[in-house]
Amino acid sequence: MKMQYSGPQLTNKSINSFEEQFAIRLPEDYIKFLLETNGGMPEADWEFNFLEIDTLQNTSTIIQEFLVLYNEETTESDDLRKNYLITREEKSLPLNFMPIANDPSGNMICICLSEENYGSVFFANHELEVTETGYLVTSIIANSFSDFVSKLSICKYE
Repeated sequence: MKMQYSGPQLTNKSINSFEEQFAIRLPEDYIKFLLETNGGMPEADWEFNFLEIDTLQNTSTIIQEFLVLYNEETTESDDLRKNYLITREEKSLPLNFMPIANDPSGNMICICLSEENYGSVFFANHELEVTETGYLVTSIIANSFSDFVSKLSICKYE
């Protein structure tokens, strides 16, 4: 998958610094992606399918952009650090869910950092909340970042 508008080249040191800041450990396949591309917008429209947990309907959407890990604070809307901080402050997702991408409708694609679902990728619907927690409704897309990428296909508009 070719990317445009990627962030600056990352090093393991910058990724380690990010992990230390949030006391997290990123999955190796996602780290590899960051080191190779550091986010950005796919040159083509890549879509993925998943079962939406709230409606039990098969649905699909496309990746608008993968978030970028900047080495310093920024006001960029695609800043991975900033997006993670916002979800933590707003308590829109559990602390162990980190947004890594979004779709054109403003929904987030997140990676789970908890032990139970470590590395799994989820769709977070920005229009639906879990009543008991206030968190966004999440639906699993893939069991790992690599699995998620393998499920992406170029969108064929009809």
